[in-house]
This record gives sequence, C-alpha cells and structure tokens, in this order.
Amino acid sequence: MIEQFSIFTKGGRVLWSREEDAEMDMSGVNSLVQEVFLGERSGDDSYQIVYEASKYLLKWAFDNELDLIFVAVYPAILNNQSLKLIDSILSMVQQKFSKMWQKKASTLTARQMMEAIDFDDAYDDIVKKVQKTNLRQKSKPRDFKDTKKGSEKKKPNEAEKKKIEKKEEKKKEKEEARRKSILAKIGKKGRGGPGPMRKKKSVEKQAKPTAKKARNWNGDLTAEEAAKLDMGEKGGDAVSEDQRLEQFRQEYMPEGKIEFEPDDPSSSDDDDDEKASSSGFYSFFKSLAGQKPLERKDLEPILEKVKSDLTAKNVAVDIAEKITESVLTALVGKVVGTFGTIRGTVKAAVEKSLTRILTPKRVINILPEIQAAKREGRPYVIVFIGVNGVGKSTSLAKVCAYLQSKGLKVSIAACDTFRSGAVEQLRTHTKCLDARLFERGYNRDAAGVASDAIAQAKEMKDNVVLVDTAGRMQDNRPLMQALAKLVAVNRPDLVLFVGEALVGNDAVDQVTRFNQALTEYSTAKNPRVIDGMILTKFDTIDDKVGAAISLTYVTGKPIIFVGTGQTYSDLKRMNVKMLIKMLLR
Repeated sequence: MIEQFSIFTKGGRVLWSREEDAEMDMSGVNSLVQEVFLGERSGDDSYQIVYEASKYLLKWAFDNELDLIFVAVYPAILNNQSLKLIDSILSMVQQKFSKMWQKKASTLTARQMMEAIDFDDAYDDIVKKVQKTNLRQKSKPRDFKDTKKGSEKKKPNEAEKKKIEKKEEKKKEKEEARRKSILAKIGKKGRGGPGPMRKKKSVEKQAKPTAKKARNWNGDLTAEEAAKLDMGEKGGDAVSEDQRLEQFRQEYMPEGKIEFEPDDPSSSDDDDDEKASSSGFYSFFKSLAGQKPLERKDLEPILEKVKSDLTAKNVAVDIAEKITESVLTALVGKVVGTFGTIRGTVKAAVEKSLTRILTPKRVINILPEIQAAKREGRPYVIVFIGVNGVGKSTSLAKVCAYLQSKGLKVSIAACDTFRSGAVEQLRTHTKCLDARLFERGYNRDAAGVASDAIAQAKEMKDNVVLVDTAGRMQDNRPLMQALAKLVAVNRPDLVLFVGEALVGNDAVDQVTRFNQALTEYSTAKNPRVIDGMILTKFDTIDDKVGAAISLTYVTGKPIIFVGTGQTYSDLKRMNVKMLIKMLLR
C-alpha cells in the first residue's frame, strides 16, 4: 500500500526511511521538496510523480515544533478506503516518532538520535494496527437502518391513506377555483379589439436623374482635387517624419538624454514596520495568547484576513488561498511566547512565503549571458510576446536603451507584420535611440523576418537582437501557431512575456494559455516556453501589485523588468523586498 515512507528535518537531513520497493529511490521526495515545499505549495493535498511508467502520489505532514516532515509515497490507483488508511498511518507515525524524538532531544545530538532511534518495529506495529482495525470494521454487521430494507420508507396504513386522499381533493378544488377565477376575469376584459394600425403605403417621389459628368481623360486635376490628394506638410493632416521623430523625442526623451537610475536596495525600516504591523493585518494577531502551540482554529480567522488583503492587492483568489494555506501549514504547532513573538513569527512566515514565490528558480542575468554569447561569436536574441495593447514595442525600446547604456550594440527586428503602423513606430524608436532596424514590411512570414534579422546582426557584429512580435489574444489559434513557429525556428536565448500590472486575474489566464500554445504548436523536440516577464504600467497601480505574485506563482518564472513611466529611462529591475513591502503595508 505505502511504497515508501520518509522522515526528515526541514534542514534536509533524512532521519528514517522505509522502501517497500528496494529499487525506488528518493527522487520523488526530492522533487516534492523542490516543487512544493520550496515553491510554497505545501497547502496542496497531494503531489503526483511518475516512476517507471507508474503514477504515485505523495502525502505529507509537518511537525513545526520539532521542524520535522513526514512523507508517504503510494500508488495513485488506491480507492478511498485505502486513502483513509494512509491518512491514519501518517498521523500515527507523526505522533509516535515526534514523541520518541522529543524524549531524546534533551540529552543527545541530532546525529546520535538518528543512531539511537530504531523506528522499524514501531512503524510495522502502526501499519498492522491500522490494517487490523480496518478488517474489524469491515466484519462488523451493519445496522438495520443502513440496509436497503431499513432505508425504504414505511408504507402508510388505511387511516393515513384517507388523510392523504382528502388533502389531494382539497388541493384539486383550490386549483379549480383559481382557474375559474382567472377565466372569469379574462371574459370581462375580452380578447377582441381592433387590429394593429397599419400605415398606408406612401408613394415616394422618384428623384430626377442627374446628368452624367464627363470623364476627364487628360489627367488634369482641379485645384480642389489637388488639395485633397496633397498629404504633405501643408496639404493635409499627415505628420512628416521629422515632426513624428521630434514628437517621440519630446515624449520618450523629455530631457534630451537617457539616464537609468541605479536600483536602490530596499532597506527595511523598523519604525515603518512597527507602524505597518500595528495598522495593517498584523494587528489581528493580538487576539492570540502566547505560551501554547499555535492551532489551526486560532490561525484560520487571522489568515482569512490575510487572504482578503492579498486579493484586495490584485492577487488571484485561488493563488491567495494557496499562499495562506501554505503559511497555515508552516505555523501550526509552533510554540510562541509573547505577543511580539507571535507577530514576528507570523510576519516572518508570510514574508518568507512571498519571497520564495518571487525568487526565481532560474536566475536570469542578461548582461553576463550577452557576454557569453558574444564570446561564441553570435548575437543574443530576445523575443517579446504578449496580448494586444500592453506596451510590447515601448518596452522593447526601453530594453534597447537600457542595453545601450551598458555599451552594447543593439538591433531590432520588426516582426509585427500584422498591425498597421507597427514598423513605422519601431523605425521612429530606432532613430531616437540610434539603433539598427531590420524590417521587410507587412504581410510577411514573421519567423523568416526574424531569421534574416539574426543573420544580418551576426554579420554586422551586433551584440543583441530584440524581436518585436504582433500582439495576439491567447485564443487566436492561427496567430499562436505563427508565434510558436517563430520561437521554434529561431531558438531565442530569452522569451519575455509582456503583461500589464493592473489586469489582475486575466494575466494568469494569458500567460498560462501562451505557455500552452508554445508547447502544443511547436515543431521542436523540446519546446521553448516563457523564460521571464516584463510588467508595464507599474506606476499606475499604487500598492495593488498582486499581479506580480500571481504571474510568478503560476509560471515559476521571474519578473525581470517593470515599466514605471513613458520615457525610455522608466525601466527598473524587479526588487523583491520592495514588492513584498508594498504588498503587506
């Protein structure tokens, strides 16, 4: 039933394990630690792995007072009755081992306790006891009320039958009286009456045919016609290229130069933290009394307030529930003393959970990766993807300015061959930034345009190629197939999803569907998915920064940049401490 049972500390030291299958290794438990415990998903019910083409589920329990973790591995095909047995075994093993561990903890070191505790016999006794109890319950006869006959309704006697018949007759009489009353009312009003008013057909006067104008075969234009067709600076509303360039410079470079401010480290101010804790949701922890282990019933109403605050800050509802459940799991059983300790313990648990979510599994440091590609004699390729209107082209121009400020040569590939004006917009950006633009106009294969742009950048010895793509909705299959083709053919170093910071739950659906499309429609053996994200309009949301949590939790990918304004220099690296401070204030 249970193929593997492991007991280990939160520090990672295995204290005891039992493998019913000698060939089964600890890879499933290691995956559980990486994906669930470190990913702040410990509030989930179970975790599935595949081992030698068979599916297994993992269930776990925590002893937060002793910092112990108990994990049971069992086949995924077990029925509900067997799952109840596993829950019982897990609970009893936790109680028994914790007592043995706590008894020896005062006199022995951890290594000595590992050698001193022989848990094999105790584990076998627990399994036998649970199985024996289960067999006893199966052999116990059922009560009469639980049988089929006992569950049948008792048949009425003659007196009860007469009462039921009288009730039915009275009900029918009332219905008949009600029907007659309605018919009487209809009869008084009558159903007849004049028919609908019909308008007489009006005879429209036929307009007299106008005389046909003679065609001008000489090609001469009148002054009025020439003025309409003149789209120059004086003849129409069109803006010249020089004027458009000047408008862009005033909008994106108001001071005539681009300067990126260094990211200020987010230093925690103790006074601010005290004020926030007394005025924010940490004030709810005053209801907890110290000197006892924290219980689930004590923490649930408080963490319900935490969940409410997270959703108010734009965190997706289901993700807020998982985060609070994970924090709850980590706090149950903790022994705290004074109120200050309670507040500090809970605050540290919430901040730790959010920090783990926002800390990327893959550290993306663009500048060293660009230098590595440069040593290989090729340009570093970044593809920007996202839905319509989120600011992909503007974000691309900001990243271009940022990389140029680091002394790198950047070229831009205009692969948005779908939206009218997209190429012209990039052309103006490249003139403002003095960057190279590669474009083939409209109605072209975007994958081919990107491939040619990368080849040209290699010849021109450019360091970076930024690929702009057409905005598309996540359910537009043809455009998503074209995007998957572009990524599969050109194999970029980085795929960045550009999303708005103020969309909330919609961003989760967008990034999930984009990842799904890149996987399903790709022709590559190992499909590429989103590597990181850029959040735009970050300056418009005040403290409602929950979209960052939602996107990172769903994808497991980092947010690399946030857009904080319209100018080229309004681009900042993601600061995890600052974001958490905004989320919890």
